[in-house]
Amino acid sequence: MKTDRIIKFLCCIFVVTQIIGCSDWIEAEPVILPELQYKELTPEEEAALIAYKNSDHKIFFAWMNYSPATASMQTRLKGIPDSLDIVSFFTGYVNNKQNREDVKFLQERRGTKVLLTMWPEPYFAINSEGEEDLDSMIVYAENLVDSIYTWGLDGFDLDYEPNFGGKEYSQQMMRTFIDVMSKYLGPKCDEQFKVDGKHKLLVVDGQWLDAEYADRFDYFIGQAYSAGSESTLNSRCQGGYQDYGKGFPNEKRIFCEWVSQVGNAFGHGGVSYYYKGEYIPSLWGMAHYAAESPKNVAGCGAYVLQFGYSESNHLNLPVPPNNYYYARQAIQIMNPANKGNGSGEDENVEVENNIKVAKR
Repeated sequence: MKTDRIIKFLCCIFVVTQIIGCSDWIEAEPVILPELQYKELTPEEEAALIAYKNSDHKIFFAWMNYSPATASMQTRLKGIPDSLDIVSFFTGYVNNKQNREDVKFLQERRGTKVLLTMWPEPYFAINSEGEEDLDSMIVYAENLVDSIYTWGLDGFDLDYEPNFGGKEYSQQMMRTFIDVMSKYLGPKCDEQFKVDGKHKLLVVDGQWLDAEYADRFDYFIGQAYSAGSESTLNSRCQGGYQDYGKGFPNEKRIFCEWVSQVGNAFGHGGVSYYYKGEYIPSLWGMAHYAAESPKNVAGCGAYVLQFGYSESNHLNLPVPPNNYYYARQAIQIMNPANKGNGSGEDENVEVENNIKVAKR
């Protein structure tokens, strides 16, 4: 019977691997960018950008929904802001030519990490057929790692939300899964799987309930959607009443806003966030929190990023289309370009993506 379950599950694995896949705003000074969706950088600019990515700075993370190969930069990894640190394929990865080229471009010429996000496999969930099938879980995890390495991705993001409608593993099942994953990914990975002393990333978003295993991950990505104030974010920090990342220190937490939520200022950087007596987009509020709060969280980010690609002129400012305006501003808030991170501002340069770009 156990052999039958394993054969059944391996067939499921084969199929999966084939498919994988309001209040007044503050009028911030806009960063004026060309109306081009994509811009070439000089070798010197690329080197400065990669040096910035390797420096100690606040992280910007984003999920991108997969879409079929297209010429539109809204749905392509190549079109995201250069200074974005980590991007994850949220609805699966398709190993086509365009995706392979975009992943390689981001890794080699922008220093950006590209991850794969997946949910718990229902077969192993509590009250499911395979809830005690630990042997098959090991096979599943090893196949998942093999796919990440084969596709040349930089790591894995586990979307785990057992108390919010998602599937739940028993502690033994989850630990079996993470024991395999953390052998190849994350801060606890074996030395043989590191390249130049660096490991592929292992992160978890949504919820993490096992404090003893939190040290297997690089980051906890908090879904702090519709956060309206500093106090709301404080509650999501370590020990707060909305602490969904058990065992994670604040410096390993990244708070994200749902910039695509219908009714939530669609594409406008989130909801109203109260900051120093005025209201700003909540994505910017999270950026200020990361940069200024004594909680010292790791950064901020966005779900689903591509819906923030072509914002309407919400702030009545001269914002050109197709520039991820709110995300770019959040990055600048956390990591001002004039603070020694390989960039600066003067009358002869414009700041784009935290590096100096000569005005053209």
